[in-house]
Amino acid sequence: KLPHFLLSDLIYLGNITIPLSMIFIGSSISKLGLSKLRLGKDNLLILLGRFVVAPLLMTFMVMPTKLPHLMKEVFIIQSAMPVMTNAPVVSKLYGADADYAAVMVTETTLMTLVVIPILMVLLG
Repeated sequence: KLPHFLLSDLIYLGNITIPLSMIFIGSSISKLGLSKLRLGKDNLLILLGRFVVAPLLMTFMVMPTKLPHLMKEVFIIQSAMPVMTNAPVVSKLYGADADYAAVMVTETTLMTLVVIPILMVLLG
């Protein structure tokens, strides 16, 4: 077991990870400009995979099981969540295209506002 002073510092660092990631994403989008938020072929394929293929695949995986209905719905909705906010930071760390990752986080987050209510109506 870690000492209290070390544990509290690590918890504090863990709690600021997502806000720092969002600052990084915001600075990347600011540097790129809003013109990069457009639906190209590759962006559409990622959105299709995230919001259509993943929920359908999850539906086919959980529907035959004996899980409670609410749990099945949670798994299906969870499969349609946006790209993780730490993706641009990890991309930058490993020399990949962090700007593209930031654009996809932004686009999928905005699309989630439309897709999740539709999924909830379809599942309800």
